[in-house]
Amino acid sequence: MGRLVFVAGLAVSTFASQAAWLTFAPVSTRVAEDLGVSPEAVGLLAVMYPAFYLLLTLPSGALIDRDVRLWASAGAVLTGLGASLRLLDPLDYRWLAICQALAAAGQPFLLNSFAAVAGSLFPERKGMVVSILSLSMYMGIIYSLATGYRVYEALGVVGLVAPVAVASLVGALLSIAGAARLGRVSGQAGGRWRLRDALSKDIVLLGLLVGLGIAIFDNMSIWLEAALSPAGLGDVAGVAVAASLVSGLIGVALIPGVVAGRGLRTIYFRLAAATAAIIFLTLALAPSRASLLVLMVLLGLVMLPAYPLVMEWIATFHDRRVHGSAAGLVGLVSRILTTTLALAAPLFIGSPSTYFMYLALLAAAALVVALMLPGDR
Repeated sequence: MGRLVFVAGLAVSTFASQAAWLTFAPVSTRVAEDLGVSPEAVGLLAVMYPAFYLLLTLPSGALIDRDVRLWASAGAVLTGLGASLRLLDPLDYRWLAICQALAAAGQPFLLNSFAAVAGSLFPERKGMVVSILSLSMYMGIIYSLATGYRVYEALGVVGLVAPVAVASLVGALLSIAGAARLGRVSGQAGGRWRLRDALSKDIVLLGLLVGLGIAIFDNMSIWLEAALSPAGLGDVAGVAVAASLVSGLIGVALIPGVVAGRGLRTIYFRLAAATAAIIFLTLALAPSRASLLVLMVLLGLVMLPAYPLVMEWIATFHDRRVHGSAAGLVGLVSRILTTTLALAAPLFIGSPSTYFMYLALLAAAALVVALMLPGDR
């Protein structure tokens, strides 16, 4: 029972972490007015997440390999503190930045624990556990993007912050309760941690692939409204990204098990990247409400299952004693790309066509990386 409560707590905390990350993204220009800052300053609250991940991914992975129970719970507690303390002064930008830093520091301990939790606590069902935790990650993003505009219109900034605060506290309490009922998790690394124990060519390539994929969705989550606004399409940004993520949930639930079972992970990565490049080229040529909604749904369906497949790859093909470190290395490589590309995105938000051409280039780069991956049979 302890391991079920523990995983449930991590799932709720992961949901809250992602929801806290993008709380203000659907209404960044409106929230900027309330806080008395620029829309770019509000966007930087979200950019803190990939920046902190970059700083903490290797240390968090190494610590998770020593005690996944302790350090995954620490991620849940940091998320609970950061998301709930925002309620104390939700209209003060500097206070929000401090709270965002706390929550951002917790994220790598949560995300880098997926493979370690699955491999150590549920070796017989690792694919299912990775999919559940990945689903909670995506659901947190969907919640903020899909409900943000309407919640803000009805309840303002407090309405945006309060539900996430409650979820974060629930997740932290469940994680602590589950961890207390577990002993030291077997199979964790002992002795001195060494980077080369987890480093390999496929880990680097997977990191590049994840980085480009996350960069695409991070960019859309943070900057899509600003890029579409010059064409009068800003109001559809949150709905389009949320619809993409909803369809992605269906893909995450159905696709990874089939792909992994048949040893088609590498082929799937290549097909997903090629499909994304075609979608963005189409949107660059013909951006409209209809094309955005239809093609973004297809984008989510094919792209989002790639992340749990990467985590499942680690849990399947790498020593369970370094699952956290391998995930941390993937995170390091990916966040270097993600942070850089997220900061570069404002250079391309002058028009929808320019912005989607930028995303098409990222997808094309992902295809090149996927072509370099080894087979997975």
